[in-house]
Amino acid sequence: MPAMLDDPGAPVIFRTSGDVPYPPPGGPLPVGIAPCQVTLRDRVTTATIIPFSAPNQVPLTLLAYLCDQLGREIEKGDTYPMVEPLPLENFGPYWFGVFGAIMLLNEIQDGRELHEMARSGCDWERECLGSFYIKPNYPGRSSHVCNGGFLVTDASRNRGVGRLMGETYLDWAPKLGYTYSVFNLVYETNVASCRIWDALGFKRIGRVKGCGNLKSYPGDLVDAIIYGRDLGGEDDFVSEERFDKIRFYLKNQKYPNGADRAEKSRLRSAATHYKLTPADGDEPEKLWLKGKEVIADPQKQYEISRDIHHKSHGGINKTTAAIAELYHWVRIKETVSQVIRNCPECSEMNKGLSAMRQNQNSSRSSFLPPTLRQSPLTPTPPNQYPPTQPPARPDSPSNQLRIESAQHVGPYSQYAAHNDYDMPVDPALMEGIQPGMSLADLPPSPFLTAGQGVSGLPQLGHLDSLGGNLHDQSHMGIDSSGTDERAPTAREEMRRRLNRVAQYGQK
Repeated sequence: MPAMLDDPGAPVIFRTSGDVPYPPPGGPLPVGIAPCQVTLRDRVTTATIIPFSAPNQVPLTLLAYLCDQLGREIEKGDTYPMVEPLPLENFGPYWFGVFGAIMLLNEIQDGRELHEMARSGCDWERECLGSFYIKPNYPGRSSHVCNGGFLVTDASRNRGVGRLMGETYLDWAPKLGYTYSVFNLVYETNVASCRIWDALGFKRIGRVKGCGNLKSYPGDLVDAIIYGRDLGGEDDFVSEERFDKIRFYLKNQKYPNGADRAEKSRLRSAATHYKLTPADGDEPEKLWLKGKEVIADPQKQYEISRDIHHKSHGGINKTTAAIAELYHWVRIKETVSQVIRNCPECSEMNKGLSAMRQNQNSSRSSFLPPTLRQSPLTPTPPNQYPPTQPPARPDSPSNQLRIESAQHVGPYSQYAAHNDYDMPVDPALMEGIQPGMSLADLPPSPFLTAGQGVSGLPQLGHLDSLGGNLHDQSHMGIDSSGTDERAPTAREEMRRRLNRVAQYGQK
């Protein structure tokens, strides 16, 4: 059950980044790392996981047995990328050069007892259950990111050994100063390993396409999964073990080995909410919580989520709600999210929607004027007014209209002499207006003449004479006739100008 991608012949890399102190080669173990007792899946058999910081701390006969087990796993050609088994002189530094651990049956207090077992000719094939190592995944500045390799012996399969070593790995790695764990190469055909890492809270952070030329799949290249997980956080991987303990308590009416007072109290409380139905024919025994079947196996959780999602290819909330009506497990939504990410139909649909949005955005931008499609970082053109004579600030909306009108006449001055427009208008508005009339012949507008007399603005009556040279200050005369007769209030001024328009129409 590997999770590695390092060179067995490369020099040993020690942690030199992260929290101090850095562990010396073969030095004492940090506080909190000591032989620990665990209980196997049957909830009866006990075992001990013993840590080591150097290969010379392991009995030679036990080291040779583990080297032989790794060689057999390599020769199978389905889990490890190596082709040739490692010799014993290379296996020790490779597996135990930084930190390693071995799981053995029964309770063992320390390494001295282990060496006494070796001197008495212990049968390691019967006593040894598995082993794992922890080492930096990268050198130097990134050596606080760790990697692990796991090995379950042939006689210990399907007993929960891999799961227990994985939990111990997550407990000890942060105590060794590591902050993140990466498993570089887990072939997706290694179902047992994938199930364990999925259940222990690892995220599938990457996939290497077609990287495994395995013996069991001749002619096909198998993908590999890259797992990653933060270390030292809250242990959210205990759900499967908790359900197994509840199942054991309901079935046998006794506590699992190693249960303390707090755990016994939790089991008694859980027994009032959970229900266990015995096996019936082809149906296995099932654990229920409030009428919902409890699913503890991560692989079965994934399969249920995949089957329900494929019925309608609904979103994450719809699929999660459909599962929660019939089943119970921890973090259903995360399982559904993983199923949707791996669904080929939903992936193609998301790609199509993304392409459609891009096409819509490009089509919208093609209809925008060039000035609106410019980057917001486009520099503003220089001011056309001299620095010593800035433009007068408009004091009314009509002044602003006149400024904009004057600014837009220049670029289109070639059309200034044409007063005939192909624009439909109300005929009543055109009564009494001859085609040859200029803008100066029209009645004065009470709105456009409101700003006459403001310094620096051209009179609209002289637009034809100005032509395109609107910025020539010699043409900007000031007509003071509007200001001499101005009424004292704005309302009276507006009434006066409307009367002038009415009088002009009666002529």
